[in-house]
Amino acid sequence: MIRISTLPLIESIDQFYHARQILLVDVLFVGDTPRNMREYIKNNHGGFIYDKKTYIPITLTGDPESLIANIGKPIIFKFDKGFENNYHFNGNLKEAIWYKKLYDMSAYAHDTSIAFEREEAFIIERYLSGAKEFTEPEIETSLLALPAKPASIGLKAMKGLKPVRK
Repeated sequence: MIRISTLPLIESIDQFYHARQILLVDVLFVGDTPRNMREYIKNNHGGFIYDKKTYIPITLTGDPESLIANIGKPIIFKFDKGFENNYHFNGNLKEAIWYKKLYDMSAYAHDTSIAFEREEAFIIERYLSGAKEFTEPEIETSLLALPAKPASIGLKAMKGLKPVRK
């Protein structure tokens, strides 16, 4: 059994692409179901109640390329009695890193079956109660700032020289 809280956290996009196997962790809100279905999900599928709402932890493993290839595609979670719910990864790696949803599982890349310990308090703290709103960092532009790379020869006409004719 693997404890998610002990896995190395991916903190940059470079770490994401260098990992052989990654783990995406998130929570899925299933509170729009009837009460008996919420109880069934809680008891049989690892769900939990936080702030009078029912959630289920999501753990998706794979290589970075497979996560990128599945951006925007719904992942359907089917429960018994005909209930299903969808999860979408929007593809914003900066946001996933900000919310600490990505973990490096390269050490477990060759394991065929992976099981995780139930860490309800850790999931609630990291993804529900401790979640902050993600804002994309703004890049300041100034007319007084120097360009990052000076113009190279060939982009400006040189004075005093004529083109060579063949």
